[in-house]
Amino acid sequence: MSLDIKYLLKISIVLYLLTLPMPFIWLEIGPLGKEYYGDDVPDIYILGGYILGKDTNWWAINIAYKLQLFFIAIATINSLLIYNFLNNKKISISLTITNLVLLVLFPFWLKFYTQGIINNSDGAATDLKQHYSFGILLWLLLTFIEIIVMNKILKKVNTEIKTQKYNHNKIVL
Repeated sequence: MSLDIKYLLKISIVLYLLTLPMPFIWLEIGPLGKEYYGDDVPDIYILGGYILGKDTNWWAINIAYKLQLFFIAIATINSLLIYNFLNNKKISISLTITNLVLLVLFPFWLKFYTQGIINNSDGAATDLKQHYSFGILLWLLLTFIEIIVMNKILKKVNTEIKTQKYNHNKIVL
């Protein structure tokens, strides 16, 4: 089954938007954290576009979740631009590469972000349990789709180059 590039781009746009409310990491507060902060301390959820259970007024967390939101917006806009400018090889290839770079760097960012949250959790950090959540599956799916889109764009470009060479070499009588 062959999927059209535009169809894959529509799917990726929807998936990027779905990552915004989706949890990626769940940091479960353990007994020491409850002892330190009290029984009503909430677990921490790192969503695609926000964070729950932490004070977002603290400058580092405020910047971190907004930065993550910004890069998800960039990837979504890139997919929309690729969809609209698919016939422009330079734009579609460069934006697809940009999205792939963002997706490849995302696990490193998420590790850095999570570690920053843990380091900012005072006495609760000693027994926080980290759980990966559904957002990770969306990230994997998006990475897979972007690789397929890149492959299809490069095949399209390669076919066009071969066609141009073939037509150039024809002898017209």
